[in-house]
Amino acid sequence: MKSLIRILLVVSLVLMAACKLEDPVIVAVGDSKLRQSEIYTYAPDWDSWGDHERILFLQHWIDEELVYQQAVKNGVLNDSALIRMIERTRRKLVADYYMQTFLDTMMVSDVEKIDFYNKNSNLYLNGKTTVSGAILSFADWKSAVLYYKEFKNTKFESIPPNHRLIKRMREFDGVDRTPDPCMIPSIRQALVGRITPMKVCDGAAKIAVVTNRLDSADARPLDEVIEDVSMQAWVEHQNMVIKRLKDEWKTGIPIITKTKILSEKEK
Repeated sequence: MKSLIRILLVVSLVLMAACKLEDPVIVAVGDSKLRQSEIYTYAPDWDSWGDHERILFLQHWIDEELVYQQAVKNGVLNDSALIRMIERTRRKLVADYYMQTFLDTMMVSDVEKIDFYNKNSNLYLNGKTTVSGAILSFADWKSAVLYYKEFKNTKFESIPPNHRLIKRMREFDGVDRTPDPCMIPSIRQALVGRITPMKVCDGAAKIAVVTNRLDSADARPLDEVIEDVSMQAWVEHQNMVIKRLKDEWKTGIPIITKTKILSEKEK
């Protein structure tokens, strides 16, 4: 029997390769036939499978079909319990399929995403204080003084551009500890957007600038959490649309219940 099945499977694979323009029967078990076009319904990745995976799939289909035919032969389809199970499954499949037609076309606008982010900013708290900025090093004290005089009133919202007076620049981004204890003793007390007065640290004239600080209770920027915001906003939009649809449908169909389903204690 196993040899016969193997031969059948090999022959079916050959037929599939030779009959690409038709829809040949790949496997037949009694009067039940599995055609090439049907295979893609059960196994969408069929074309990327090797022979071993294809043979296993066909073997499983044959085994399942053998059991199914025996079940039908012995009258299982007339079993009342099975009939109720099939009906419940059919109702659920139909309802889920119909609702999916609405979900597949749902789009969430940028306005909805921003609105969700603003209303639920507590979901995206930074969790700890972090700072971004740069430590500027100079060749000598004079260069540091000249740079400070030129830019002390400048509001820096991003890393300072390269400058002839700067010997080296060390950037830091989103750190939760001071990047330089000498220049920035405390990240919580550092002035944001302004350069610090020059100071000699580790034998070099330096100036520091903190361009951004997020406190632990601050929400992370939208662009950092946009993927999660988009997903959550879509779920909220989906729930809202589904509720609205069901409320509309309820107005057109009478819903009556007469059966007492609650016990006296629960009322």
